[in-house]
Amino acid sequence: MTTTFRADDRVLLLAIPNSVELSALARLLIRGVLVAIGDRDQVDEAREKLADFDNVMFLEARPDQIPWQEAYFSKIIVPPYLEPVMRSASTELYRLLAPGGEIVRQTVNA
Repeated sequence: MTTTFRADDRVLLLAIPNSVELSALARLLIRGVLVAIGDRDQVDEAREKLADFDNVMFLEARPDQIPWQEAYFSKIIVPPYLEPVMRSASTELYRLLAPGGEIVRQTVNA
């Protein structure tokens, strides 16, 4: 399944893909924001590689505990290898999902 991103989408990625994919998606979200979660090393590396983007943030977090306000994200992207996590994290993901938003199961290919 693929999804279309709007310029004003607020996107949460439940993993940190490579910097090429991240920068391509960040360029699409010219009025939006991109937040990706991962472990400390992934976050540090991504922050360094995408330091020039004002609309990108990286958080050290797990899919079942994401420190963000409720009903914020218009899209939450779940990569296929995290499908098993969906059961334990579904309450958290729906807490973060804005009305009319969608949870998309796919890899990021902006």
